[in-house]
Amino acid sequence: MSEGQIVPIALRRFDTSQPWGFKLQGGSDVGCPIHVAQIQPKSISGKSKLQNGDLILRIGETDMQNATHEQARNEMIRSGNDVDLVVQRGGVAVKSTPAPPEPEEDREKFQEVTPKTYQVLQKELPQAEATGARPASIFDRRKQDRTAYTKADKSGYTKAYGQQ
Repeated sequence: MSEGQIVPIALRRFDTSQPWGFKLQGGSDVGCPIHVAQIQPKSISGKSKLQNGDLILRIGETDMQNATHEQARNEMIRSGNDVDLVVQRGGVAVKSTPAPPEPEEDREKFQEVTPKTYQVLQKELPQAEATGARPASIFDRRKQDRTAYTKADKSGYTKAYGQQ
């Protein structure tokens, strides 16, 4: 697209918990036209082809030529989850900031961990299948054996072994 081209942009989101993904800067109160200062590439605005430096001409049906920053922000809020922008490409020169680097896949750095319960089941399952029984369970033990690590006081609260 060429510089100065006027482009309609439609931003849509499901609810207000999703950010638009761009920074709005400028306004007649600061002496700079209202424009897009920074875009998050994977955000709603990034996917809608909004670009850094786009001059915002309209938000919804409201003209932004002489609007203050607060008026522009309020119009964005008032638009809710469906915002229609009219922008002029390259209307403002902005310093481009590089996108944050993508996280690397570090599978080699992590060791596979198998929970102890799964290890015990893997060991006992072939024996249980051979005999037709089910694998051992903590509930197969007598209550006194399986609760040796806890003690209940007179109030009914259970305390860990060794606690007073």
